[in-house]
Amino acid sequence: MKYDLSKVGIEKDLQYECITTTISEDGIKNAGAFAFKYLGDDKVFCRIFEGSKTLKNIQNTNEYVVNITQDPLAFTYATLDCLDDEYFTSDEDIAIIKNSPAYIIVDVESIEKKTPDDFPIKGDKNIFFITGKIRDFIVNDESVRAFNRGLSGLIEGLVNFSRYKIVDDEKRKEYMDRLIENQRVIEKVSDEKTKKAMSTLKSEYDKN
Repeated sequence: MKYDLSKVGIEKDLQYECITTTISEDGIKNAGAFAFKYLGDDKVFCRIFEGSKTLKNIQNTNEYVVNITQDPLAFTYATLDCLDDEYFTSDEDIAIIKNSPAYIIVDVESIEKKTPDDFPIKGDKNIFFITGKIRDFIVNDESVRAFNRGLSGLIEGLVNFSRYKIVDDEKRKEYMDRLIENQRVIEKVSDEKTKKAMSTLKSEYDKN
């Protein structure tokens, strides 16, 4: 079955920041902020480092929910692992954020372990590549759009550029380092329009 995720601003093969919710075998609900990628038709993909409750729950239940929201508190609490029960719906067999503008229920099809050597972020933990199939896609608020962090990097670069000519050399280097890192992220996760905007901005930085 094909799903039209463009309703919530999701394009194929781009990466979006969402809140992944899971439920343990004991019925305990959990939330974590993870990147999510739509592969087309009914296929989705995410990467999760070992050691997280989210990964353990996915391995045990073979399902998870992608909550599409831009609620800053929900993202913060999910990242800090302190999203209270009051944030979840009353469903006992699945974890969904209450009043989530949109969400995707995913059935896991494969979980592949990768070593740190296989991934750009080096460390001592393995990472798991999880491919899934969309079971259901619910839109409660048609105005919601999934968040692609490339836009944040671009906006930061634009704000810093407005100050670039008036700061000292140390601050200019800091701004340039941030720009280069944000450009790296944008090339990896964002659409062509955002990539072009960042390339244009980088050219202006190089002139000054």
